[in-house]
Amino acid sequence: MKRCLSIVFLLTLALSLKSQVKHEVIASAGDFSVNGGVSVSWTLGETVIHTFQAGDVILTQGFQQQLIVATLETNLNIQVEVLIYPNPASEMLNLRFGTPTVEAMTLNLFDTRGQLVKTIIIEASSSEKQINMQDLAAGLYYLKLTKGKLSNVYKVVKL
Repeated sequence: MKRCLSIVFLLTLALSLKSQVKHEVIASAGDFSVNGGVSVSWTLGETVIHTFQAGDVILTQGFQQQLIVATLETNLNIQVEVLIYPNPASEMLNLRFGTPTVEAMTLNLFDTRGQLVKTIIIEASSSEKQINMQDLAAGLYYLKLTKGKLSNVYKVVKL
């Protein structure tokens, strides 16, 4: 009887205590950054991070846990023929449209961190547009061409 009571006491005690587990990993490199409402973290050496889901059950692997799954809609493209040259560019980036634009479009230039660098409005009936790249640092940029709710994204390299 004493044995049963001591087992019940130990189980009750174990279930009532709160665990103080810290989420830590020992790795050679890693980082965590927050910009606005978006956070990015990474750990060097963690080769496979995958999330399995079956109904309401979710199983994740690794120290870095996937919290949000983002999906991109790929069928929302503008049907505009555009030639972007020279790419890579050092001073000026030229945009030449196959046919003059029917309506105004917005051109946004983003850096690799997703920060907006430039916004340019392309007027209706334009057939060419030049973008001054001299004031930008060398690197990779994303050129987002938007018409209404539809957009295309192009990679541009600045030398």
